[in-house]
Amino acid sequence: MRIINGYLFRAVAGSTGLVLLVLVSIGVFMQFVSQLDDLGQGDYTMWSAVQYVLLKAPRLAHDMVPVSVLLGSLLGLGALASGSELIILQAAGVSVRRIAGSVALTGMAIAAVSGAIGEFIAPELDLYARQMRAMQKSGQADITGSSAWLREGDKIFNVRPSVDGIDNAGVYVFRMGSGPALTGIGRADSFEADDDTWVFRNYRESVLDNTGVRIADEIDAAQVNKLNDLLSITAVKDSSLTAPELYGYIRYLKTNGLDADRYEIVFWGRIATVAGIAVMCVLAVPFVFGSLRDTGAGARMIVGVLIGVGYFLLSRTMADSGAVFDLSPFLVAWLPTALLAVGTAFALNRMS
Repeated sequence: MRIINGYLFRAVAGSTGLVLLVLVSIGVFMQFVSQLDDLGQGDYTMWSAVQYVLLKAPRLAHDMVPVSVLLGSLLGLGALASGSELIILQAAGVSVRRIAGSVALTGMAIAAVSGAIGEFIAPELDLYARQMRAMQKSGQADITGSSAWLREGDKIFNVRPSVDGIDNAGVYVFRMGSGPALTGIGRADSFEADDDTWVFRNYRESVLDNTGVRIADEIDAAQVNKLNDLLSITAVKDSSLTAPELYGYIRYLKTNGLDADRYEIVFWGRIATVAGIAVMCVLAVPFVFGSLRDTGAGARMIVGVLIGVGYFLLSRTMADSGAVFDLSPFLVAWLPTALLAVGTAFALNRMS
């Protein structure tokens, strides 16, 4: 059986890799085109755009693995079926269930690789890509481990990380005079962007002048150019968090009485997606032994695309419905994969 497992693994993994390469290439090209309008802003050049899309490629590849696995399994197993190789395996005493088990092992191996990329490679590169793009477009930003620094005219801003993904947790404002000399230190609890204007909340500033120190509660000339991109540096992006970090952030939100449903859906969705990769592989088995056995690669591609699009739409619909109807994040994340698994099991049972 080791020989059979290896043979099916090469057929499925090879086709999956080819499909994934094509899909990622298309996705990278589309992302690159979307960056062309930003060329020339600050220090953002053509080479910067190329670096940005290449850094985002692992995250894109991870997101495309499920549909790539389905298409690759349909093409790889379909080619074996067209060449009567699967019939020969059955004639040698290998049952359809045993073939499905071997294909499931292939799916688990691909899921393990995809999970490793999604947890250890993609988040770091995604975060670095966003920071690099924001810094180069602004031309004056600097990033430390937990905050962003920006100088605009006589003001230096220190932006703290977001606590809810929308508003930023806080900002310090340092005013510089001639000399240079520090003329004021201010702090706001949070702020949000309105076009190019930063709207500060609960702002207080200690103004330093020749008469002493006075307290101000308004910030004048708050118009700062091209700062919206910098907000992405401090916002908590689920795509830039590993699963342990995401889980810790969910606990933090719940401890502080904040809504964590969005991040819970993402957390459970990641686990369900990895589990769904093996299911996608096995789903191809009843098709290549059934109605698609004697069809060409084009028909298998169409079926795979339809199933993949349906799975994606159901996942997005459930995620949106969960927010509207206050459904359980666990149910919202796992239901599409569970339905896919039930359908696959039903199709295999009909063949036995």
